[in-house]
This record gives sequence, C-alpha cells and structure tokens, in this order.
Amino acid sequence: MKPLSMSLGQQFELERQSRELDDMDDIKELQQVAKQLLMAWQEEIARSRSAVRQATGADG
Repeated sequence: MKPLSMSLGQQFELERQSRELDDMDDIKELQQVAKQLLMAWQEEIARSRSAVRQATGADG
C-alpha cells in the first residue's frame, strides 16, 4: 500500500497546532485538547471504515 502524504496546507496546520501545544502551560487545557484529538481520531477511523464498507459493499 502506498503511504499517505499530507498536503502542504495540512503540513502547515500540523506545524501551527504543534506550536500551540508547545506553548501550553495549563495541564487542564492540554488534557482537554488531548481528549478532543482522541475523539477526532476515533471519528476518522469510523468514517474510514464506513467508506470502505460502502466501497466494497461489505456489511460489517
């Protein structure tokens, strides 16, 4: 399988958000961001699985 590559825009956004994380001093704020990232990651996995099921006609 060919590895995924990020667009230039995605690379810039990654760098921007990485710098924001580096600047955080509040542990509660960092925990909240981490929870949001975990949710987004799991939602993306669910969307990907759904797209594969639709593309292959699989049910489960």
